Amino acid sequence: MSNKQRLVLSIIDFLNQSIQDGTVKQDDKESLEVAIQCIGEAFGVDPNDQEQVERLSVKPANLLSIFEVFLKTKDKLASPSGAGASASASTSPPVPSGPSAADKAAAEKHKAAGNAHMSAKKYDEAIKAYADAIALDPTNAVYYSNRAAAYSSKGEHSSAVLDAEKAIEV
Repeated sequence: MSNKQRLVLSIIDFLNQSIQDGTVKQDDKESLEVAIQCIGEAFGVDPNDQEQVERLSVKPANLLSIFEVFLKTKDKLASPSGAGASASASTSPPVPSGPSAADKAAAEKHKAAGNAHMSAKKYDEAIKAYADAIALDPTNAVYYSNRAAAYSSKGEHSSAVLDAEKAIEV
């Protein structure tokens, strides 16, 4: 039930955010609040229970950003260029072997520094550390994913989406 509860909490968060940011008309606010209560009770999710929220939260991501990444990924996989890429790759010249072992080790050190900065909520420093890791090893999707999380935590969601897409591409 935990993954379903995580989804329910994400839906509740999305609905609450829609109330707060004015997406939902004032006339519909009360109806939505009742729906939120019903959904929470039906799945045993209480957005006021901080311990449960910490256990079930998908932050720094949110339902809308996850859905946007899903749609873009789906579109890329359905596009002719996505299907034809593997066919054209066989006729391409050989690709260099990638970053050296020393570059990979240095990139991992930058990633560890970025992780420490994320824990300290120093998002600008984390973004720089992950960018340094990417410069040394652009083939590691984790670096893009981590930088996407840092951007998202900072509220720069469009940059987060671009890095998330790059992580999927890599």
